[in-house]
Amino acid sequence: MKKDYKNFLAWMLAFCSYSAVNAQTAKTTPADTIKTANSSYKDIVDGGLRIQKSWRNTGAVFTLSGEDLTRMTSGNLLNTLQGRIPGLTVVTGSGEPGYDNPTFYMRGQSSWNIQGNQVLIYLDGFQVDMGAITGLSAYEIESVTLLKDAAALAVYGLEGGAGVLSIRTKKGIVSDKTQVFINGKYGILSPIDLPKVMDAYGYTTNYNNALTNDGLPIKYANPELYKAANDPFHPNVNWYDELLKKTSAIQDYNFGFRGGNNTAKYFVLMNYTNFEGMYKNADIIDKDFGTNAKYTKLNLRANIELQLNKNLVVTANISGITEDRNTPSGFTASQVFNNIMAIPAAAFPVKNPNGTWGNSSVYKFNPVQLLQQNGIYQSHTRNLQTNFSFVQKLDKLTPGLDLKGEVSFANQYVGIYQKQFSVNSYEIVGQDPDTKNPIYGTTPVTPISQSSSDGGGAHWNRTSVRLGFDYDRTFGKSTFTGMIQARRQGYTHDGIVYQVRTQGIAGNVTYDYDKKYIVDLSGSYSGSADFAPGHRYGWFPAVGLGWIASKEDFLKDNQTINFLKLRASYGTVGNINEAYRFLYQQFAVGAPGWITGSGNNYQGGLTEGPFANLDFAWEKKTTLNVGVDFTLWKNLSGTLDVFTEKRKGILEIPSASVPDYTGFNLQYANTGEVQNKGLEASLRYEQNANKFKYYVGGSIAYARNKITKRSENPQPFSYLYTQGYEIGQMKGLVYQGFYQQSDFDANGALKQGVVASSYTNVKPGDLKFKDQDGNGIINDYDKVPLNYNKLPEITLGFNLGFKYAGFDFDAYLQGVLHRTVSLLDDAYTYTHPFVYNNNISEFSANAWTPATANTATSPRLSTLANPNNDQQSDFWMRNGNFLKLRSVELGYTIPQVGFLKKVDAVRVFVNGTNLFTWDKIENLEAERLSMGYPLVKAVTFGMKVKL
Repeated sequence: MKKDYKNFLAWMLAFCSYSAVNAQTAKTTPADTIKTANSSYKDIVDGGLRIQKSWRNTGAVFTLSGEDLTRMTSGNLLNTLQGRIPGLTVVTGSGEPGYDNPTFYMRGQSSWNIQGNQVLIYLDGFQVDMGAITGLSAYEIESVTLLKDAAALAVYGLEGGAGVLSIRTKKGIVSDKTQVFINGKYGILSPIDLPKVMDAYGYTTNYNNALTNDGLPIKYANPELYKAANDPFHPNVNWYDELLKKTSAIQDYNFGFRGGNNTAKYFVLMNYTNFEGMYKNADIIDKDFGTNAKYTKLNLRANIELQLNKNLVVTANISGITEDRNTPSGFTASQVFNNIMAIPAAAFPVKNPNGTWGNSSVYKFNPVQLLQQNGIYQSHTRNLQTNFSFVQKLDKLTPGLDLKGEVSFANQYVGIYQKQFSVNSYEIVGQDPDTKNPIYGTTPVTPISQSSSDGGGAHWNRTSVRLGFDYDRTFGKSTFTGMIQARRQGYTHDGIVYQVRTQGIAGNVTYDYDKKYIVDLSGSYSGSADFAPGHRYGWFPAVGLGWIASKEDFLKDNQTINFLKLRASYGTVGNINEAYRFLYQQFAVGAPGWITGSGNNYQGGLTEGPFANLDFAWEKKTTLNVGVDFTLWKNLSGTLDVFTEKRKGILEIPSASVPDYTGFNLQYANTGEVQNKGLEASLRYEQNANKFKYYVGGSIAYARNKITKRSENPQPFSYLYTQGYEIGQMKGLVYQGFYQQSDFDANGALKQGVVASSYTNVKPGDLKFKDQDGNGIINDYDKVPLNYNKLPEITLGFNLGFKYAGFDFDAYLQGVLHRTVSLLDDAYTYTHPFVYNNNISEFSANAWTPATANTATSPRLSTLANPNNDQQSDFWMRNGNFLKLRSVELGYTIPQVGFLKKVDAVRVFVNGTNLFTWDKIENLEAERLSMGYPLVKAVTFGMKVKL
């Protein structure tokens, strides 16, 4: 450990000395925030730890205006990013209010250990957890920037390998008067799509058919009786209609002010959001017994900038968010929706004739009863994000030199309160032949109980301290900018014993000559306490080159090419992973024990854990990126990036087996490798010269990875390895129709030459698969790579809009391509009727029978589990591509006449979110296959007022 710190201090002193004399990079916050407070976000590039002028940037970055985020209606800020940033894949989460976090991937995947949401999120220059971002208001966001290549990420060292999403909130401005703004909107929400299940008649009829196929007696003597709507002995319940409303609502209101002078600048915002769930009559009995899903948020922000004297500037950004989430008690939304899909319409009535709750000893879950009378679960979340900084000019030492110090504290705490009831529910087991009254089960399905509890839930906090120098100076046609920064960060949360600690030095030097030729050298010497002493620090360098060709004489006055910059970068960044810590140590783990004494007392045992890996280190990614930025005919602008990445040192357990007598297992080793290649491009045309102003733009992002090295057990065929294929590559059997009656002899045995299944004895109507190895039997050796994986390789965006005579219009569409989803993985209950007491859906409406042998679209019906049909295959795989109208908005700015002359602007608008979806999956929406709490679309009415 001492050796590490000596190296750390020596490197820091050497770099500081060099930097103070020669260099400075793009200013980091807050220095450039001060200098660019009244500049457009388009004029600068936000690098999280540094900010620089956009023309000087050599890295692959993409910046989105905060204004674009206001056009979608969502209770979660991060869901407004869907498809808008090339290179950032946003995988939609649940539609449940307050539990709708998405998953982020930057340039696809390049490691099987770096799962979603490993992208670093920076808020105003400091790292925070996703929980600190979701509650922000789109109206407080200035810009969102994705950093993608080594030139942009090297300063993040061993933490930047999955990309950085940097979010900047609005700052104060120099203004003659304080700008006051009020924004309000009210949205009407409805489900995009719900699974379509059969009614009671369809269920009972098909269940009888399934029993017949299984050689068992039928259960329902007269399915016609189940066509009635109010017969408790033959119930026909639409559980979706009983549980869900047609619409719900979301409200969002903002009030704030912005202004300042040369001494003090400020931005203050207050935001309130109320997001109602889709549950119907949840609190009809009493608000203490049941509750609708609900998310309520109060958000307060104050950003202040003080020029204490001509050489000293102090900045404070403070954000506090309280979030209240209410859900029904005792079960999750996933459990609710899994059950209402699984429970047949014929299972039991919502309420029995005597007014008690209905239930069944098979299902033991009355969703309406549990919703209305099981109690409430409340969580109260408090988020605090603060950062303070100062910039002291040191021009007296050398012109252009600044000293900068920053400190940040971010925290989230969740408190939980739960009130839970359980009341009797009864099963109708028969009918009295004399009175015709129901006969109920003698034992209630659920016992009576009541309880309440409160306590702490999830929590986390981050502390960051940074100190360094900025430098910016021009010598003739040469300009040096640069920064050197020492930083330390601590992170802790519930569930970990030892704080995650990282520290190091980051710096960069950018040189440009005549604003045409740019060289950017950046890097980080950073380390983590997760690794062994002597192996805790690493060096992560990068170089970026830029050439502004449009400033050359041969293009200087070109009427077509207004701006043209070519750039390239090469460098290395790393990744640490909280799931893999202290692997250089060996621990004892639990093991079977022994019995001692006359009382036969059990004594727990211990054994050696995995063998220590003294060379355990971080994953390392090397990236080459080539890009071009251009503006043509003054109106057409675009950017193109092509990249290739090589990630080494991916942690995996070696496939070599260890004899049991050794007493240990092998530890994870840094032996895996993945290559990732792709491109991103965006194009935008704007016409602002006429009264009719319009714009149209599009973007595309493509990334494909390949596992180039992975430790795997020997396989007889190359296609059985994961090496050589994409991470998450779909693999399965190749479907070749259904087994037909002609495949079997009179005794029901397969005829000679017909391929058999190793999974079960198949019957007519079961899935038949291709025998890849020609051995006459289907097994796991016949599973081959098929199609793509669930994470799309290609994301498309298309945006258009106009402004004319006070009207404005904007529309944004997102599409994804090269995506495969599996109904077997994500919609098992929907596609597997009757097995494990499942319901039956429209998926099985055309099941195989001898009569439909040539036209059937699903296997034969059966009440028994069928391992052959449950194997992953292309029969269950679907084209997961989709195109969504993510947002569309029409607004009108009211003319300033009459009393409105005293108001700067009044704008009314209506917008839609996720209004239309085009996909290729029948009866299900492709994004989440309509599973779980439904995704919603919204129609929103709103007003913006500036005073």
